This record gives sequence, C-alpha cells and structure tokens, in this order.
Amino acid sequence: MILLNNTYGFSSGQLAAPQANAMAAVIDPLMNGIEAPWILYIIGAIIAVVLTLMKVPAIAFALGMFIPIELNTPLLVGGIVSWYVTSRSKNKETNSKRGEKGTLIASGFIAGGALMGVLSALLRYLEFNPINEQWLANPLSEVCSLIAYALLITYFIKASKAE
Repeated sequence: MILLNNTYGFSSGQLAAPQANAMAAVIDPLMNGIEAPWILYIIGAIIAVVLTLMKVPAIAFALGMFIPIELNTPLLVGGIVSWYVTSRSKNKETNSKRGEKGTLIASGFIAGGALMGVLSALLRYLEFNPINEQWLANPLSEVCSLIAYALLITYFIKASKAE
C-alpha cells in the first residue's frame, strides 16, 4: 500500500476507488454527526425494493449506475462469457462444473493482474518505465489490445468448457 501510494498517490485519481468513496460519503455524516442526506437514502431504498419486485437484481443495477463504463464493460463481457459457458450443455451438472472452472481461472487472472500491478508500481517507483508512450498514441495499439482481449475471451471459453 505504501508503494502504491508513493508511486501513484491515492488522491491522484489513478488509484480511484469509487466504491470506497461512496461508502465514505455514506458513513461520514453518521460518524461525524453531520446531517445525513436521508431523503437520498430513502429514495435509494425505494428504488431497490421496486427493482427487486420487478425481478431486476438491485446490486447489478446499482453497479451499472455507479461504476464508470470503462470498469463496467469488462464486467458485462465476463457475465456474457459466464452465461455462454454455463448454458451450452443440457446437463445441469456439466454447466455448473464449467462455471466453477471459469471462476477459478478468472480468479487466477485477477490475482495475477494484482501482482503485476504491484510489480508495475515498483518499477515506476524505481523510475523504470518500459512503456513506449508513442506506441500507446498509435491507434494500432488499440486494435492490438482488442485482439488480445478477444483471444483472452476465447481462451476463457475453451478452458472453461474443456473436460
């Protein structure tokens, strides 16, 4: 945490945590005796009840409203991949096993991504930046990223469905 703060700084926006900021905004008035926006809390509760009655998951709706689109898009793609993998067989047990395997693979990728994030922060803290900024400005870099993303999705599907 100290390394991440020293490298990026928590207030810079590069390590923005919208969920934590939202929770702080809710808890701060309660902890510090400041007037809380009770009407907003009540409206939120009513919306959650209405969504639940309409069989719309309130948490998914809230994430869609609250989390920025650049963070929501991979969640949506992951949900679509999960649905695809867990609905291809008529056998419910096979679908369940595929879902569990996909979750395990995804968890490994998340852990690996977190470790690489810390390694990246360490390299930047040591003033070593292997990223070529000119390449990032080139539109071809975005195409390569999309191709890599498509290959990663293909891998998830094939690995999850493998027996």
